[in-house]
Parts: sequence; C-alpha cells; structure tokens
Amino acid sequence: MGFISSATTVSITAKLTLAGRQRLLTQSNQILTHFVLGDSDANYRTSGLLSTGTVPANSGNLGENGGVNDNIDVGVGIKNKLYLDNTQINIKPVESGSNVVSNTTVSLGETVVSGTNLTYALLNKNDGTSSFTNYFESLRLPILPSKKNLFTGSTSADGGWADTAFSGLASDRVLMLSINTDSYGELIDGKSIKATLPIATGYTSGGDVTGITTYDCYSTFVNSGQFSLVQQDGRYKDGSVFTDGLFGSNFPVTYMVSDNIQRPNNDVLKSWSTGYDSFKPFSVNNKSLINTKNVTPTNINADKVIGVAYLDKGLIAFTDPAIVDNIATNFSGDTETGIETNSFGFYYYTGGTYNTTVDSILNNLVQNVVCIAGRGEFFRSNNPTIDINDNVRISEVALTDVTGEILAIGKADRQIIKKKNDFVIFDVQVVI
Repeated sequence: MGFISSATTVSITAKLTLAGRQRLLTQSNQILTHFVLGDSDANYRTSGLLSTGTVPANSGNLGENGGVNDNIDVGVGIKNKLYLDNTQINIKPVESGSNVVSNTTVSLGETVVSGTNLTYALLNKNDGTSSFTNYFESLRLPILPSKKNLFTGSTSADGGWADTAFSGLASDRVLMLSINTDSYGELIDGKSIKATLPIATGYTSGGDVTGITTYDCYSTFVNSGQFSLVQQDGRYKDGSVFTDGLFGSNFPVTYMVSDNIQRPNNDVLKSWSTGYDSFKPFSVNNKSLINTKNVTPTNINADKVIGVAYLDKGLIAFTDPAIVDNIATNFSGDTETGIETNSFGFYYYTGGTYNTTVDSILNNLVQNVVCIAGRGEFFRSNNPTIDINDNVRISEVALTDVTGEILAIGKADRQIIKKKNDFVIFDVQVVI
C-alpha cells in the first residue's frame, strides 16, 4: 500500500462485528450495502501522521487452535466519522457488484515436519484384529478381492491397472505416514512434497539391520495430456482422469515417486528431484510428470508410483515393498533412527533427519466491497480536533446496512490523507 493520492485504490481487510457475523449467517452477504469512513486515530493538533504499522488495531489476529481471528468484539465502532458532503450524512452506498464472493488461495509457505509431528504406522490388510486396518478404507485403497484383481490381474484394456504405473497400489502391506494437522493448512500442495525415509540395506541372520540408506521421495502429477505444463504449475492436486478412475472425482491426492525405486521414464539421466521446490516447476524447471504406461513407438516408459499422498488428510500411504518391508527403525549405527511410540501406537523418529517437507495452502471465500470516496466527498469530519483547513486522515472503513448498523470494520495500515478534490477507492475485503 503506497502513499495515497488521487485515483488510488486501497485494499483493506475488514473483520466482522458480532452483528455482522449473526446476520451473514441468518440472512446473506447482500446486507453489506453502505460504508462509513472514519478518522478516530487522528489528532489534528499535530502535523505528524501515523505511518505504516502504527495504526491501532481493533482486535488480535490469533484464532482458536492457532487459527486466524476475523472477528471484532461487541461495542467496537467508529468514534469519529467523516461526512459524505456538506450535510450530516456519513454513509454512502457501496458500488454495484460488491456482493460477489470469490475464492482466494493463500500460500502458507514451507514446513519441515519431523519428530512427534510426523508419525508412522505399518498397516496390514490381512490383520483382522488391528484398528489400523480401518485405514485402508480411509485411504480408498482396494480391500475386496475383486478390487485388488484390477491392480494385479486386469490390464488397462480390461479396465484394470495391472500394466500401469499404479499397479502397486493394491499392496496388502502399507507404510502410512501421518503429518500433524498443526503443520499444514487446508490442503498440502501436491507438487512440493519431499519425504526422506531410512531404508535398511542389510540384515543379520537374527533380523537386525546392518546398514541403512536414505530414500528421497517426491510428489508429482500424472502426465494425462489434459493440462498444459503452465496449468499444472497452478494446480495443487492431481486432476487427471486417472485419479478420477482410482479415487473418484475431485479427490485431493498426488502421487509419490523416488529415484531409489525408478527414475523418470526409467532414464538414468533424469531425476524426480528436478524442479522440486521451485517456481513454475513443470513449465520452467522441467519437473517430471508420471508416465502411466509404456508407449514403445515414442520411447515412453511407464513410471512407478510408490505411494499416494492425501492432501487434505495429511497422510501418505507408501505401497512399494522396497519401502514397506525395509523401513528402518532403531538401527544402532544411526542415532537418527531411535524411535518412540505415542499413545495411539504410531511411532516417530526422535531425530530430525528423516522428515517430510510440505507446502500448504488455504482457500478463503472473500467478498470484495468497493467503496468510493469521490471528489467533494468525505473531506469533513466530526473529529473534535479538526479545523476547517485540515485535510482528513482516514484510518477506518466500516461496512453497514442501509440503516447504518456497522457489520464489519477494516483499518488501513497508515493514515490516508484525502483532500476535497481527491478521488480514493477503498477495496474492502471481507473473509467469510
């Protein structure tokens, strides 16, 4: 938000009052019909202006369980209001179209998850007494013999998956990785997962691990031909027809792959790490998509999916036997594989080396209410300290109904000077 001058738009996030929350729930968003401008933070007996970051807030930002608070307490309003014109009127209708609600995606950044925030469990489809066996249904992995046969006995020509990159998803044994919900937002970004796992490389005759290696596992989407690389850059979950066939429409998943199992297109010169954690990973940085089947005439080799990441649940199901059967725990040659078990029976590594890195997003429903303070408007105030020659210092915008009841209040990050002939547009955002 720069300095305010003529014909400048100012974006302000407004918080709902108690009355606003109640009426939005019982009525509709069309009640936000008018606006009021205020200068309750202005003392016109000083020439100094409140700069960015120094305007007092109306409420804190911390919400329940570490969330964000978008609410304002009862009784908070605008003390000093600006007059619309030379009368005592202080409200004006918002612009037409201000009742449109749109989706805004907010990136929450990268989190490295380890320790008690990253737990593991071994699932066995044939264990009829373990509570963990329930998770096969949560993960939508095949349970019934007829469904399993689609991955083991039926090819794509017969409506199955046996000749595709997904053939291993019917495994009876699964390593399930669980990310604590405090470590990600509404949805994990399916392009940017990296899971680092300790895999045993040898055993004694008694079954003790004699060595380990590190598997780096990455997430990516399917090369379905439905989307351009630029479109894939902007996606957060795999939207291919293959996912629709495997899990159902709009189920939020991505797929895990690893060079330790099979490189992209089975090419020793390629790596699944290419394009990881980069801007525009597919279109600019050559991140590989998953080839589903062999296409001999074009030298396309089927890739190998080693697991599925469930982006809303914070779960990753590793199905490849090389991982599931050899995940290392408590190897004495590596202090990072010391483990503990929590009260639910999930285990976690006490060190931080074996971790999972995720980016996540939050989808907000936002109503953008456009409030125009035109030339000859809102240049007078009922502020007791103002003189006739003072230019008003706006720091508040309140959204009201037609009667003037305040339903939401937003504050600018600094005082905004408006002269009589200035034209200022306030784009007030209400997160619903």
